Amino acid sequence: VVLGGIGVKIKLAHFRLCNSRKSYLRAYPRETQEMVFDAHSRAFEYYGGVPLKMIYDNPKTIVDAIFTGKKRKFNRRFLSLMNHYLVEPIACTPAAGWEKGQVERQVGIMRYRLFVPKLRFADIAELNDWLEQRCEQMGEKPHPKDKDRSINTVFSEEQRALRPAMSRFDGYYERICRVQRTSIINYDRNQYSVPSTYVGKAVSVRAYADRIRI
Repeated sequence: VVLGGIGVKIKLAHFRLCNSRKSYLRAYPRETQEMVFDAHSRAFEYYGGVPLKMIYDNPKTIVDAIFTGKKRKFNRRFLSLMNHYLVEPIACTPAAGWEKGQVERQVGIMRYRLFVPKLRFADIAELNDWLEQRCEQMGEKPHPKDKDRSINTVFSEEQRALRPAMSRFDGYYERICRVQRTSIINYDRNQYSVPSTYVGKAVSVRAYADRIRI
């Protein structure tokens, strides 16, 4: 996409409810753990509820290790997210496309439907406002199986089966950094200044999707 006149590559979080096919999309500069957390919280707010189970395709931001069959070592912070919302995560079998067809096939469809020709916006916030509007517009299309009704109509029924969303998960990625003699810390290839009273000390850096806290 083109943001502020500059061509950039984005990462797109894509959620899709299995029954209604209702989609939620949100763009981020990169695929980092704090952005995965933010995407989940925003999706649950958009849907107005939380499903009992969610299916994942083993991304490194979620899965630390893949074992035989469906056994996984999920990331500790990701499990905190799942426990907060009381969701059971289910990992797909590697190279088993039939287990996640509703999402995997949608990658090409959404790329063509939404990103051709190349999108141009002032910034990523404007892009995300547009994506949410497009999700609503796509919801007016006929349901792929129940063609007499729209996706939004089926979603209005499915929404009643979702559990109410809890308070928003505190979705940060944390690292410990040491403050240099120049009152600077290095985090994610950037430098940040901190009060000089912290020189030589270790500080906690909590990265959120849109800010950091030291």
